[in-house]
Amino acid sequence: MAPVRAGSEAELARLYEFVEGGYRTPSSAARLRRGVRRRLERLLGARDEVDVVDRASAPDPLTAVYARDVAFLVPVSWCRNVSLFGFGPGAFDAWEATARQVAVSPDVPAQETVLARFLERFVPRTAAERLYSAPERDVSQGSRLHQVSAADTKYFFPWSPAVEEWPATAPEDLRIRSHGPAGARLVELEVWRLKRLVASVKAAGYRPPRNDGVRGQLLHAHGETRFLIRSGFHRVAVLSALGHDAVPARFASHAQRLMTLDQLPTWPLVRQGLFTRREAELLVERLFTEDGRETAARLGLEPHPDAAHAPAPAPLVASPA
Repeated sequence: MAPVRAGSEAELARLYEFVEGGYRTPSSAARLRRGVRRRLERLLGARDEVDVVDRASAPDPLTAVYARDVAFLVPVSWCRNVSLFGFGPGAFDAWEATARQVAVSPDVPAQETVLARFLERFVPRTAAERLYSAPERDVSQGSRLHQVSAADTKYFFPWSPAVEEWPATAPEDLRIRSHGPAGARLVELEVWRLKRLVASVKAAGYRPPRNDGVRGQLLHAHGETRFLIRSGFHRVAVLSALGHDAVPARFASHAQRLMTLDQLPTWPLVRQGLFTRREAELLVERLFTEDGRETAARLGLEPHPDAAHAPAPAPLVASPA
């Protein structure tokens, strides 16, 4: 990819296209085809099918596990991002905290956001440091988790099929991790994305195209459930920042929908020896006992304010035109 100096709307849009396209620059032919398709859709009045999820009739997430492919509402308090940070009052997620900043001050500079400070301060070196709040206590000294680089690998859990590395085409300073280090271009791009989403939801509500919404997996243990976001975490952050207590979601494609503790011995990365059974159990425990506020306190950052101080929600779904 040719160097891009972030700053203008066009430059940021180009960066976004590059990152969302799997760190590949679209060919001229692909851009032309996309442009023609969009013009035809406008002429024909075609629109992407939208997930309109009614609170009264939406299936319970645990019921939706057994449906073919339906949208459901998942409580933001169940949601966890890829480094186990939570959402909603009392929890902490840097993207959500930044969305709250943006909602109040739309012109806040990227380097003055909570996200910028978070990415400077939370820089795990290994997978053990990324996944555990006390790796020296919870991860055995000889564990392979101490040898896996946090910067070079994408997120994984004990139930993941494999440890995935970043593609060679992904520039170091444009890898969207849930931790630092992060270059100035990435911080600016991420804040730009949040600003666009906040403005859009505040102006028109949230109407996600069926094939481009929030997707994830459920983990059920100890009588509680967590929703592990696989895609769309920016949307969860923005909706939670704007006061919503639930978000429309679907299950991630080509991934197990529901994990339970009785499956733990069969989880791929446990069977491969990357996690011991005890390490896997502790990671599950952290997903149910922590929500980011503990890490925020260590980093000197503030969690989401209590519900009494949360803003009134923007409309979740706009009325059809």
